[in-house]
Amino acid sequence: MKLLFIIAMGLLVGAGLMWAATFESGFVLLQYGDWSLETSLIVFMVAFVLLLIAGYFTLRSLVALKQTPKKLADWNLARRHRRAGQALTKGLITLEEGRWTEAERLLIRHASNSETPLLHYLAAARAAQKQNSSERRDNYLRLAHETTSGADVAVGVVQAELQLAANQKEQALATLQQLREMSPKHPYVLQLLQQLYSDMQQWQDVHDVLPDLRKRRVLASSDVKALSTDASVGQLQDAYTRRDWDEMQSIWQQSSVKVRQSEPLLSIYVSGLIQQNESASASSLMEDFLRKQWSDELVYLYGKAAQGGSLSQLAKAEKWLAKHGNNPWLLLTLGRLAKLNRLWAKSEEYLRASIKHGPRGETYQVLAEVLAAEGKESQVAEAYQKGLSLMLAQNEVIT
Repeated sequence: MKLLFIIAMGLLVGAGLMWAATFESGFVLLQYGDWSLETSLIVFMVAFVLLLIAGYFTLRSLVALKQTPKKLADWNLARRHRRAGQALTKGLITLEEGRWTEAERLLIRHASNSETPLLHYLAAARAAQKQNSSERRDNYLRLAHETTSGADVAVGVVQAELQLAANQKEQALATLQQLREMSPKHPYVLQLLQQLYSDMQQWQDVHDVLPDLRKRRVLASSDVKALSTDASVGQLQDAYTRRDWDEMQSIWQQSSVKVRQSEPLLSIYVSGLIQQNESASASSLMEDFLRKQWSDELVYLYGKAAQGGSLSQLAKAEKWLAKHGNNPWLLLTLGRLAKLNRLWAKSEEYLRASIKHGPRGETYQVLAEVLAAEGKESQVAEAYQKGLSLMLAQNEVIT
């Protein structure tokens, strides 16, 4: 359209000049030394215009010729970028299809020519991970870091994910701790750290990261509370295993009232109290819990905690029969409490009822002791034998 306009304007100007020449052709004389040129005004004007046009196109051609190398370089660069983009797309598709070797080859071939080499190297690292090549994976992650500034956190997160997938927990922990120093508020880094701490049972570190998880709303409030309970249980279990009663007491005191009312935490704590011969305190805590909710584990420990004859404990436990009359754990505890109070017939009755609703080797052992106290020697050996058989069968199942 622009060219047509120029041609039309040229024709219009030419027609105007020809029309003007019919009235007065004019006269032009050019002289330089001995050289002279004489022509009409109209011819001179036409020649001058043609000269200007020729000069313009000559300059345009020279400029275009000078810019040719740069344009060729730009075209070649654009072509390489286009090919790199196509390779990235194909490589990602191949990666998702599970063809790891081919995906790695496609992603790396044009990575250096790509406008986004970071994506090439991160995807290639995942492909290398799938081929169990940690060395190549780490090399691609290093290249991703070197070729893209400002992507330290992104590269670090991918590195931590891949290390976790390869079960390289210590390396992943070091990576995540470094990331937390770089970006303390990064929600996904906090979440990965919490998961790793929990998996490694580093419960104090779980406690330390909980305030940030709550503040950044990385997890729902209910999940944070559950995690807090799990961390306290883990710490208490660790102290119980090491028989560190002072630390166990400290953890219990530092836990909130609500956390103390959780069955797993209370079970471990009263087990520790029983080990320290503080049965009265253990029994009191369990009675308070069982008044509000039921727990087979705590009912069982209630029987283990009892020492010496205590008819009041037996009376409290017998009240629970109204709602849990067929519970083998409650019946075992009642058998133990009756045994401690030398109520042999009642103890035997409870123990046999417990065996009826859920036979266990331990129950047969207590029954054998009661039968011996009753003088039923002929039944003692049979009870011990049945109990031993059950214990061996249960051990085989666990193994």
